[in-house]
Amino acid sequence: MTFIMMVMLIAWPMQATAGTSRGDVNEDGRINIDDVTSLIDHLLGSSYGVNESNADVDADGRVSIDDVTRLIDYLLGSYQFPPEEETFNVNGVTFVMMPVEGGSFMMGATLEQGNDASDREKPVHEVTLSSYYIGQTEVTQALWQAVMGSNPSYFKSYNFPVESVSWEDCQQFITTLNELTGRSFRLPTEAEWEFAARGGNNSMGYKYAGSDDLSSVGWYSYNDSWLFKGPGAYGTHAVCTRMPNELMLYDMSGNVHEWCNDWYGGYSNMAQTDPSGPASGTDRVYRGGSWYFDEWFCRVSFRNSTTPTYTSYGIGLRLAL
Repeated sequence: MTFIMMVMLIAWPMQATAGTSRGDVNEDGRINIDDVTSLIDHLLGSSYGVNESNADVDADGRVSIDDVTRLIDYLLGSYQFPPEEETFNVNGVTFVMMPVEGGSFMMGATLEQGNDASDREKPVHEVTLSSYYIGQTEVTQALWQAVMGSNPSYFKSYNFPVESVSWEDCQQFITTLNELTGRSFRLPTEAEWEFAARGGNNSMGYKYAGSDDLSSVGWYSYNDSWLFKGPGAYGTHAVCTRMPNELMLYDMSGNVHEWCNDWYGGYSNMAQTDPSGPASGTDRVYRGGSWYFDEWFCRVSFRNSTTPTYTSYGIGLRLAL
């Protein structure tokens, strides 16, 4: 680093934005050269108590020398921090939307799916997506109740995912939620859903959302059966009770299937940017597997569809923004 750069970094410290802590490594409320020093000391093992979330400047899930470079670039005005999670409160119920940085991925029956992939998942094709937000969890019964004033779920419990809702029911819920919040929530597109389930740009190439061991990240027919819960017991589970994936998203494999916005249609081998599915159709896509299906249905590339009026105690939703 040149002497002039050092002077610039010292002369123009930036105030940490309200609600934003990334980059403020020493947690003094501003971002300046002291944070670069603290981050280097942390990497060298000569400082303790650094907030790992603040120090993960590029939001890739680890703290490394790359974060030092990004922090210096930020102070010089040549880098912008990735967006942070947003927390919303509706009638006393909070929910979190996680940022998904835009990028490109191969969608469909990729190699880790082995021989399990169906023809519906082929051909594999490249998809490029803009940045967006997606729900950290499936929409809970608490949130649905707070928005709609009712709870249609079969397995009723405050922190369980809402189910027994059709695609059309979800549209009514989203319309009301947007009226209450002034935001533009929606269902994710099928491509957005799969990119997020795979871990976005942080993907480790897992078969399921966050692991090759489904039992660690998802509720499905094996660990939801009486072998796990006792004779005669079955059903959905509270969100966030399995491990998250690379983007800190929970239950994208198992618990309940999740409606997507798209009409169902076959894949093309052509590269696509921000695809939203066919313009019309008869069935809407749902993804993710559920508590009563086995591993095959819980893979990140699995896709299925049904009529937009259909309801099941195995289908819910996850929001996008």
